[in-house]
Amino acid sequence: MQVLAGGRVYSFDARTQQFERHDALVVDAAGDVRSLNERDAGAGVRRIELGGATVVPAFADAHVHLTDTGYFLGERDLSTTTSYEEFAEAVARVPNESGVVFGGQYDESRWADGRSADARPLDRFHANARALLSRIDGHSCLVNRATLAWLDLDAETQGVELDAAGTPTGRLTLHANWLAQSRFLAEMPLARRREAERRAVDLALSRGTLHLHAQLYGFERSEYAGEIAALRELPAAVYPKVCEPDPLLARELGLRYVGGDVFLDGSLGSRTAALSHPYADGEGSGALRFTDAALEEYFSTAERLGIGAGVHAIGDAAIEQCIRCWTRVLHGKSSRTGARHFIEHFECATLEHVKACASMGIVLSMQPLFDAQWGGVGGMYERRLGAERMQAMNAFQTIARSGAVLCGGDDAPVCPLDPLAGMQASLEHHEVTERLDAHQTLAAYTVNAAYLACVEGTTGNLAPGLSADFVVLDRDPIADERFEHCIVLETWHRGKAIFKRADG
Repeated sequence: MQVLAGGRVYSFDARTQQFERHDALVVDAAGDVRSLNERDAGAGVRRIELGGATVVPAFADAHVHLTDTGYFLGERDLSTTTSYEEFAEAVARVPNESGVVFGGQYDESRWADGRSADARPLDRFHANARALLSRIDGHSCLVNRATLAWLDLDAETQGVELDAAGTPTGRLTLHANWLAQSRFLAEMPLARRREAERRAVDLALSRGTLHLHAQLYGFERSEYAGEIAALRELPAAVYPKVCEPDPLLARELGLRYVGGDVFLDGSLGSRTAALSHPYADGEGSGALRFTDAALEEYFSTAERLGIGAGVHAIGDAAIEQCIRCWTRVLHGKSSRTGARHFIEHFECATLEHVKACASMGIVLSMQPLFDAQWGGVGGMYERRLGAERMQAMNAFQTIARSGAVLCGGDDAPVCPLDPLAGMQASLEHHEVTERLDAHQTLAAYTVNAAYLACVEGTTGNLAPGLSADFVVLDRDPIADERFEHCIVLETWHRGKAIFKRADG
């Protein structure tokens, strides 16, 4: 047994919906929380002095792509480019590994010169390689001519951009984009994939993120069991979201939920999110990927089996379709089987959508860093949608007031895997009325995420009988109502420190 004392320990109280302060944390030999009172430790117990530090439940990321996060660290990451010229120079540095060039994270919506990314640098610097660059949102990509020949896409494949002469430009969206990226991931050597996942987990633990809701997609049906087993060998707590509209597969794998990136639409950055009105800065309004009949079949099967079903829905038309189909399946009420159905992203939702989710118990998995990166005056959201539609996006406080369960995540590598930055972003929403307070945002990244993963009975909070999964911070984000300056000193899992800051 051990006791951590000499600082502040926060535990969430469901009655007050607040994090209450305690002075100690007593951990038993099994790695569970025994008490929040030092007197319960007894004599002769190992004492760990906190030195004024703060202990909070370990953070969760409710939506993360582990392989991509690890893989795009270093020279493959093009997210820091601020112009087309910088982009081209960065493309030249992307490593060629045995004839394969794979990079990404470029975001031309933040470039100062107003230009668009294209495939010309790939053909200039990597003409003979199989080369693909994934846009920061993952919903479009660029490939060189050699890769177009290797992919050998059918002429009718949706999403192959053509120039005025009818020649492919190398920019792929929609189905063509996913075919290309899936082919590249399938070609990645297994050892390299495992190395990338471990790098991502090491990064997560250094930032206090123990609980990782990992998106899994692009595998053959028979391969998912092996992938899940490999992820569970990692030192973090990984909760696999198999991104297939297949509740029977989830039941076979022993999972209580399925989905996540089951795409009802695309992204705003790539102009593929499905909107009820056209984009303000481009043609079209995106497109839905499912028919109502197919979506209802997915939802009704999941509900019948007691499996939580999740989808990706960003545009208001996609969210409307999701709500419409759930209303038909659930008749406007919570799941009869206790399943925890969920929607990822939920960016362009209306008040009616929020109320419907609250009444049907649909959990909302969202990313505050989206607003920090693309919200506000002059941001990508405003350019894509206009000021009026932008103001209603990512309505965190509206959701919190409705009673719906809100979970936080970063969608790494779309945004940095950095929950403290995400929590700070929710305090600084571009719309003042949609800002969360410190208690609400910490709950989104801890107890609420545990609820989504169906593990609230074992972790997600610091209370007697739960696993001693926690983070030690150098300061108090609750009292300060600030997360941005906090430093993660240690991350603990089952009563053991699995990350310690070297200079802490």
